Amino acid sequence: MKALIITPALILAPLLVQAEDTDSVALDTVEITGQQEPLTEISVQKLLKVPGSGNDPLGAVSTLPGVTFGGRTSEPAVRGSSPDDNQYLVDFLPVGYIFHSDNSSILSDNVIEDFRLETSAWSPQYNNATGAVIEATSRSPYYDQSQLVIDASFLKAGIFYEQPVTENQSFYIAARQSLFQFYIDNLLDDEDFAFTTLPEYYDYQGKYEYRPNDTDRIYFQVIGSRDKAGIKFEDDADLVQQDPGLSGNIQFEAFFNSQGLAWEKLYASGMSHKIGLSHLEQKFAFNIGTDNAIDVKVDDFNLKSHFLAPVGYQHEVGFGVEISESHISYDGTLTAPPSDKLGPDPRIVDGDETVTGSGKPVVYSYDAFVQDIWSVSPDWTLTPGLAFAYDDYTEETFTEPRLQSRWQFSDAWWFTQAYGQHHILPANLGSYIEPFGNKDLKQQTAEHYELGLEHQLRPDLLWKFEVYYKQLDNIIIAKAAQDPYYADLSDAQYAALPRYSNEADGHAFGAEVFINKNLTDRWYGWLSVAWSRTFRHNEVTDSDFSYNYDQPVIINMVGNYKISSGLEFGLKWRYQSGQLITPLEDAVQDADNPDLYNPVYGSVNSERLPAYHRLDVRLERAFTTRSAWDINLYAEVLNLYNRANVISYEYTGADYSGKEDVTDLPLILSFGIKARY
Repeated sequence: MKALIITPALILAPLLVQAEDTDSVALDTVEITGQQEPLTEISVQKLLKVPGSGNDPLGAVSTLPGVTFGGRTSEPAVRGSSPDDNQYLVDFLPVGYIFHSDNSSILSDNVIEDFRLETSAWSPQYNNATGAVIEATSRSPYYDQSQLVIDASFLKAGIFYEQPVTENQSFYIAARQSLFQFYIDNLLDDEDFAFTTLPEYYDYQGKYEYRPNDTDRIYFQVIGSRDKAGIKFEDDADLVQQDPGLSGNIQFEAFFNSQGLAWEKLYASGMSHKIGLSHLEQKFAFNIGTDNAIDVKVDDFNLKSHFLAPVGYQHEVGFGVEISESHISYDGTLTAPPSDKLGPDPRIVDGDETVTGSGKPVVYSYDAFVQDIWSVSPDWTLTPGLAFAYDDYTEETFTEPRLQSRWQFSDAWWFTQAYGQHHILPANLGSYIEPFGNKDLKQQTAEHYELGLEHQLRPDLLWKFEVYYKQLDNIIIAKAAQDPYYADLSDAQYAALPRYSNEADGHAFGAEVFINKNLTDRWYGWLSVAWSRTFRHNEVTDSDFSYNYDQPVIINMVGNYKISSGLEFGLKWRYQSGQLITPLEDAVQDADNPDLYNPVYGSVNSERLPAYHRLDVRLERAFTTRSAWDINLYAEVLNLYNRANVISYEYTGADYSGKEDVTDLPLILSFGIKARY
């Protein structure tokens, strides 16, 4: 089960996610790998050098086609879907959230081997996702060397240690800690609030591996992370005057700890299997003001398997099952109105009821899949599959067909097709757990279509063109305000309506171009250009509008030049259409409280901010000292030409009479060092 969290208007939290295996043909996929580098892929080592990513390959995922970030979330939105609709996987076994609040990933760059971005119509071994699948794989420990790595920059510091134990056993452990909490207070000059808990995070990752023979691999893995922050608004702060429900502290904390045991085996017949047993502990807690506090803890126990077997010369059949037992413990009180992120954030003061509840439900989820990687001819691979799912909470059963095709119809030309049906458990625990939500909610579903064309122009240059369409159904929306949409209902009838319902749908479509140039003559790079549109329809209000992450044009250009054997220069330029906002048209004095003004908004997402673009550059110098330390020094300049990118508006005064631009990062110079012994 994918257990998730309650998210009131001003708080977003990491998600509990569930892992799946990944031995499949990649069609609608930008696959990232550190073992080999076909032109359809970009290596981890290249992504580590993307300017602005801070040596984090997952941080560079924004340079890939169809990916955008926006709003207050640190997770990517892919091809018109919400970040809540993604699934994140690490090494076959379930983990918690994968991105920290500053957009960096929880994974150490010393161990990550590859990752894949599945953008639509993925193969049936992936479940519980309608937006995208991001799968990370960490490498095996080295058996022939030990090493110590120390890594530090202005943002974080980490240590990594790796040590063989015997000729067939080895391990590594990595730990990192954010550093900005030690100086962020000195950089902010805001009289409206003060930190009660400085924003910070830490993460750790370890693996102990045993190879009893050449065909078996057994490993024990641990991964964990923690993020927290807290602020207190002054009583005369603009936000408190506009929403008195914010008066007091805002406190947020999220963490997870995961332990897993996995066994991989290759048989003489060519069949292989992967079997995993894991436990995942997660906790999320927040406090807003004096009347809103939620504490959620989830313990997931997961058993899963994946088999891959050749059948004759033309078929390779994959199949597997997964069983999850989720123990959810929650306790909280909410006065805030329900929120669905499809319009302006509701004010806490607008909450018309106090909801208090606690419980300890146990949810069982069952998933299975089968697929056939069929070599129809030397030039054509067809992969049909089926995914099956059932959980005893929503009591829904899914049988979802998936189909992928890759046809080389001429020398250096490929035509790809993909189709898939997908579902996901509601992305907010509070939307379907009583009394905060509606126990009768259905799971959100999606239908994906994709066509692609690839052409390898020469050994070091390839372009790829893809078009896609997504139909999204059973989207969850929050109960609308009583006036005007429920004007015919009495107060009692309105209060009896569920706080959440499946009364919205949507669709997204677009086209993407990806050009990849491999390393020759000292340079490499890639270009991604995406055009897309994404819409939502609210059945209650009978309104159609562009979705929050509708950014029609996104362009990424990445390049790296080797000046000499130990000196490299890189640049990244990104352009994207401005963020959508719902314009504020007026503010009306409240009839019951003359000190309070109620905002009057225009049509949802009917105004677009100015276009966003910035240039990041990076210079890296590598050398070895006489004491055998390998040193990498790097400097990054973020937003080189100091573009004042407007990411939202901030209104001042209790009556919203002033309006100020909220801009993204100015020009920032950052330095880092990585020392390996």
